[in-house]
Amino acid sequence: MKLKESKIHVGDTIELLAMDDSLSKLKPGSRGKVSSIDTEQDLIWVDWENGEKLALLKGIDKFKKIEK
Repeated sequence: MKLKESKIHVGDTIELLAMDDSLSKLKPGSRGKVSSIDTEQDLIWVDWENGEKLALLKGIDKFKKIEK
């Protein structure tokens, strides 16, 4: 599934709901800003508030957009 008409845009704030990455310090509830979107690989790159720069995998990781 490719990111075609994603409701997530660069600059949006998102909250992590679930991720299967044992090396990351991110936990459910972590927030960050979308820095770029790679539509070829279905990746949403995020600058997380804890300083990590880690991508979410569309369709695998669970997250929600924080409405302003």
